Amino acid sequence: MYTEEDFARIAGLKKRRMLCLWIPFALLAVLIIVLAVIRVPEIYVTVLTILTGAAAIFVHGMFISPVIAYYRHLDSVMHGRTRTVSGAFKEMGAESVDKDGVAFYPLMISVGNMADEEDDRLLYYDASLPRPDFEKGRMMTFTVHDKAVGKFELN
Repeated sequence: MYTEEDFARIAGLKKRRMLCLWIPFALLAVLIIVLAVIRVPEIYVTVLTILTGAAAIFVHGMFISPVIAYYRHLDSVMHGRTRTVSGAFKEMGAESVDKDGVAFYPLMISVGNMADEEDDRLLYYDASLPRPDFEKGRMMTFTVHDKAVGKFELN
């Protein structure tokens, strides 16, 4: 499912977005200091500081935080502790859910009796990838980190 190229692409995107945030805000911080030193009226410095902080929080939350969350997800499923779970595919949710800042489709498999709900296991399939067309009851092996699917194999 994932390759090292995917990981490198997301790492590069994270770096570019961080630079796009911190370079302008570092310049604004220097401007705020200069304005304070040359004794511009305090209200202007205060308003500029507040607006700079609010913009930094907004930009980080909207543009950087999702990329960082996806980077952590990829790092975990590719380089972190993983385990394998084998079972029969039951169903995949139609709507994505947010888990730790990443969109996933809930995926249900049965590790025993298909009719017994105690044998069901909930996994999460990355919503940014194309939805697979699994047939119900098909035996599969999933490599997962926590509950996030890193790769799967049809048995």
